[in-house]
Amino acid sequence: MIILASLLGLAYAQTLNFYVAPIEVRNRTRYQNIEQEIDEQLAFVTSAAYSNTPKIKNERGTYSPMSLSGYDINLYNDKTIVFFSQCNFASMPMSCARQENFFYVETVVTVDDHQLTVRMVMYDSNLQVVNSSISHEDMVITWIKQQEVTNIQQQNRDGTTTNVTHKGLEKLPLKWEIPHFLLAKHIHEAASGLWLGTKIDP
Repeated sequence: MIILASLLGLAYAQTLNFYVAPIEVRNRTRYQNIEQEIDEQLAFVTSAAYSNTPKIKNERGTYSPMSLSGYDINLYNDKTIVFFSQCNFASMPMSCARQENFFYVETVVTVDDHQLTVRMVMYDSNLQVVNSSISHEDMVITWIKQQEVTNIQQQNRDGTTTNVTHKGLEKLPLKWEIPHFLLAKHIHEAASGLWLGTKIDP
């Protein structure tokens, strides 16, 4: 009976297909040379680690963990999808996701002179947003005060000493910039927020 139940469970198992696009980097810098190199498949690799964390709506109207839902998840990137679909996901991901009944995960990195932002969005096959997540990092600016300070120690007649502090003309402060860099941790932060917070209503 246990074996029969297991076989029936497999027979009725359903599959959710996800296409995770390569990372798109949008360079909006004008004056800064900001590090923005990243493995374009990192969103796919990181998504694979979190793909079993979404919750699925069950027949009771509540949400169950993916492992208890009876659903399987298949993840594809631009290298693997070509073996399972004739649609050109690489150039028309939204159109293909709708046509092939896929979920679509988009990752866009925007870098400007002051901030970098990693935005991940998950769409269902009707191109409605299921969930989204953002990770960001700002440039750190520190102003260093410039002023000449002179300490003079004077010997008094009674043997005591007096300290005199002389402050010179204050100059304009120095601007110290610590630039932001695109790192793997930003993709991990966005991916974990996206998948852990996803609730799917199949």
